[in-house]
Amino acid sequence: MNRSILSFILIALTTVVSAQNQIEICQNKTTHLIANEKITYVQVGDPGKLIAEVVPEQANMVRVKALDRYEGESSLTVVSANRSYSLFVKYADADKISYKLEDFHWEKAGDINVGPVPEYLLKELCGQILNDGTQKPVSSVSRKAGIIFRLRNIYLKQELLFFELEVTNTTNIALDMETYNWWIDDKKRVKATNVQEYPVEPLYQQYKWESIPGKTTLREVFVLPKFIVPDKRILKIELLEKALGNTGRKLTLEVKNRAILKAKSF
Repeated sequence: MNRSILSFILIALTTVVSAQNQIEICQNKTTHLIANEKITYVQVGDPGKLIAEVVPEQANMVRVKALDRYEGESSLTVVSANRSYSLFVKYADADKISYKLEDFHWEKAGDINVGPVPEYLLKELCGQILNDGTQKPVSSVSRKAGIIFRLRNIYLKQELLFFELEVTNTTNIALDMETYNWWIDDKKRVKATNVQEYPVEPLYQQYKWESIPGKTTLREVFVLPKFIVPDKRILKIELLEKALGNTGRKLTLEVKNRAILKAKSF
């Protein structure tokens, strides 16, 4: 199957799942999520838009209410019976004020852990970054043959660094992704024999896009353990294109230590 068609199908399926995992709330009504078992975790995407809490008298119920009318969507993550539910929350004056939690798509919450932070929480935190519509400054940019590779911003949360990346394909041909490489390198290479590279391994990647269709911009978030770059060194992030032989495009971002030290808490 053509990779562009496959990418379109995957994006369409993701859109369908997102539509299924959507609830509507408003300001003058309280909406309830009802689970078969006890609710063990609740996290809203934007606490300035809505509130959500477990009902003290009923541990299997979450009540949700909008603080004010808002545009677009926010998010809500609920965990029950070792299942994690990631929901999109839309403001609407709808008649439906209760939902069965088990009717939504879910993922296992307790089997997979990345360090001390569970994967479902990393997914929620990355979603908060990607759902933020505020314009971000571009820290670093690399361009080659119709591809624009950007570092939009760096965030800090729970001793973890979140790198928000953006790839724009300005051509009509899909970009097939090979991999991303992360390493700490010397700022200036005087002699090749004196160069020492230190690979950096991300703990988590939000989407793992395999292909970027033509005329498309996609954003991605990588999570790495907190670190700083030593003096006279620099962090490099390399995007590799999958192609015949060794002909794929390579785009590299260079991130200085001062950019990491300015990581925004959220």
